[in-house]
Amino acid sequence: MSKHNVLLIHPTIQPNGVAYFEENANVFYAPDGQEDTLIRCMNKHQIEAVALRCEPITRRIMDAVPTLKVIGMHGVGVDHIDVKSATQHGIRVLNVPDANYLSVAEHTMMFLLALSRSLGINDRSVRDDAWYSREQRYTMEIYQKNLLIVGFGRIGKTVAKRAQAFDMHVMAYDGFVPQQAMEELGVEKVDRLEDGLAVADFVTLHVPLTPETRAMMSDEQFKQMKNSAYVINMGRGPVVDEDALVRALEAGEIAGAGLDVLETEPPRADHPLFHMHQVLLTPHIGGDTIEAKRRTSDILSRTVLEALDGKDTYNWLNRPK
Repeated sequence: MSKHNVLLIHPTIQPNGVAYFEENANVFYAPDGQEDTLIRCMNKHQIEAVALRCEPITRRIMDAVPTLKVIGMHGVGVDHIDVKSATQHGIRVLNVPDANYLSVAEHTMMFLLALSRSLGINDRSVRDDAWYSREQRYTMEIYQKNLLIVGFGRIGKTVAKRAQAFDMHVMAYDGFVPQQAMEELGVEKVDRLEDGLAVADFVTLHVPLTPETRAMMSDEQFKQMKNSAYVINMGRGPVVDEDALVRALEAGEIAGAGLDVLETEPPRADHPLFHMHQVLLTPHIGGDTIEAKRRTSDILSRTVLEALDGKDTYNWLNRPK
């Protein structure tokens, strides 16, 4: 049986995934993820599958490349892939939904602890020879604090388990998860987001970007929160209305934020959040541990080739109903 033609894009996936592709397929490389580059490379090599990290795959690409059968995303989110067009073209879209959830959950706990102890502020006070500024502020424990998890999938459930180990009271808001399933995990189901926001000391977001979740945290939602509460975004940047977040922080409506994702990545150099001492920022690395990257590359490379062989892989997102 002849080998399938697969395109990888620089900078590409982890070496273990590359090695699997190279052993079991004909592998070609694109120097970048620009539309014209991808179209040229795909047509030159009659590409059947492409493995992505963050590159957009548009309708124009799909229209121009009749040999394309599988799009594999090295991660969970596929908002940069035109899934509707892929479905219309009969192209399978795969992701890896279960390789980095542990890493994202741990990153969430890092934010919880760092925000509760004003880590950013205290770190700078030591560096700036302001040791005794500690007398002007008090940090807090997360023991018995209220945590609201928005989005109760793999990541949300894992965060809940770890937060319970710190004796936090855990609530969750997710219209797709029944109350009994939450109660079995010792989690209180919140039917209305505003009810959870009103009592939460920490709100952590773990939802994909959809029309329903875009800007789901905006002016009204921040006004419903305690002025001592913190928001953490580990989902997608546009889930939080950043202008509204800035307004809420400036007005003291919430105490601070931990953001692994932003509306525009990378952000502009003069972003107002950069000047807010109560905000902690990381560059979308919640799932980017070496262990998660290796697991993701392993799963992606294997399932892309299985899909090309016609197998019904578990991570086929646009499977016909």
